Amino acid sequence: MYIPQHFAMGDDEIRTFLATVDTADLVTRHGEDLEASYLPFVYDPAPAPYGRLIAHLQRNNPQVREPITGPGLVIAHGIEHYVSPVGLPSKAEHGRVVPTWDYVTVHVRGEVRLHDDLEWTRQAVTALTERHEPAGEWTVQDPPGDFVDRMLRAVIGLEVVITGWSGKAKMAQNKAPADLAVLIERLRAAGDTEGAEYLERVSLPAAVARAELVADVRTRGRG
Repeated sequence: MYIPQHFAMGDDEIRTFLATVDTADLVTRHGEDLEASYLPFVYDPAPAPYGRLIAHLQRNNPQVREPITGPGLVIAHGIEHYVSPVGLPSKAEHGRVVPTWDYVTVHVRGEVRLHDDLEWTRQAVTALTERHEPAGEWTVQDPPGDFVDRMLRAVIGLEVVITGWSGKAKMAQNKAPADLAVLIERLRAAGDTEGAEYLERVSLPAAVARAELVADVRTRGRG
């Protein structure tokens, strides 16, 4: 993934991001072919230094039936939105602005391990359920008899033991601070609280620092 330095996410940012991700794309190589599945994942920060992603796949999925011949790639997406130049101060000031798309994405690489083991898969499904189900509403133990066991036999547990990652947050850090102030209010008005908070917390300070650096360089150049 191409990542300009000012859009790069640090390791701690990526860990925090993965802890909040619900779903992602798993891409695996099978000889000359590629297979992909959109899956719910749970991030486990152990083992160090990267941790692992836990999921499960249907037993008849080609990613289970065909041998995996290399490391896997998991692509997780976060905040995203279209950015119109209309109404930005820079448009009125000099007009050198164009539409763009802001987004956060993380690419995770690692060893894909399949677990054709009922208890391992039960733990994986339980972890996924406990993360999303309101406390006390429903548990894996609720269905009667051997219903859950029969369902579990139709799937195979999966983990991606992470060997490396890269994260890109292209979130208007390279725009003028005045433009970011407008974008923050625009997102709030549209109900995108998460996007607005990210711009305010991360992008605006980065944009201010960048603008101050550019102004300093210009001042030194004139001196």
